[in-house]
Amino acid sequence: MTAEFKFIPLQFHWVAINPKPIGVVYFIGGAFFGTFPNLFYRYLLKQVFERGYTIIAIPYRFTFRHWNVSIEMVKDLIGLRKAIYEEAKFLGYEDNLELYLEDPTAGNPNYFWMGHSLGCKYISLLEVLSDVENTELEQVLSGCVGKNQAEDIQKSLNNTDIHAVSLKNQPSLLLAPVIAGIDSAIPIAALAKLVQSLGLDVQPNVQETRCLISNSNLFRLLEIIAFAKDLQAKDTVAWFIKELSQQLLKPVVPLANRTHLAPLGWRNGDQELADNVIKSIQELRAKLISCYPQSQEKEEVLMKMISEH
Repeated sequence: MTAEFKFIPLQFHWVAINPKPIGVVYFIGGAFFGTFPNLFYRYLLKQVFERGYTIIAIPYRFTFRHWNVSIEMVKDLIGLRKAIYEEAKFLGYEDNLELYLEDPTAGNPNYFWMGHSLGCKYISLLEVLSDVENTELEQVLSGCVGKNQAEDIQKSLNNTDIHAVSLKNQPSLLLAPVIAGIDSAIPIAALAKLVQSLGLDVQPNVQETRCLISNSNLFRLLEIIAFAKDLQAKDTVAWFIKELSQQLLKPVVPLANRTHLAPLGWRNGDQELADNVIKSIQELRAKLISCYPQSQEKEEVLMKMISEH
């Protein structure tokens, strides 16, 4: 069956269901452009789709309370995967549908996260929370954020099993990641300064977020693609390189002659960037498989499927 790239709305997300899926890529973009990822990131996501991946494009949600959005976002995906399974059956698709019903944390190389700009922060916060499976929430947050944020997290979880919102065994690819404060959350500079003058900021703020990432035991299934002329992500990328150089799969090498908005494109886009994205996903897949040798046989079947695309 020919893979037709088409986004459909499912449970407030945009989903492109591949008829022969070898995996699922969650994508969340930056402020404004990420509100309509099916439009502004269409070219890039189409290239990934054509390599065999079902795409779940998560609309960017503007808020000052980033914990709440991160947790609610991943909680929504539990029901969404089941809805994709039913929609795929309705469309007459038959190949590898069981991947939509599996536990994404199981160690199978099927689920990946990709973000751009501020969207990368939400992914990073979920990675931080994934550590709660191994220790207490208070210990994960200790020394980085206050009691009020811990209470916000507990309220957002609302008796949800932390395993259900974990990114364990789900590699992340960050495109021009930005961890910024209120100045980036509010696009109008004068308004951002007014809010700052009132002592308000996003939660967690820049310092708190960096502290959480630095103290985490995770962030080992991660790659970053940066752009040489990108001023918005420059500081964040430099910080990631300094703090996580031992965990990163490979050094971050900025792609030349590109600015922060390089991933955007509708009919036309950056093919070299798309090729690098696909290569990074393949490398992350291989790294995950190396951690779970029992997945090798299934992977060989999936690689055969890739060659048929």
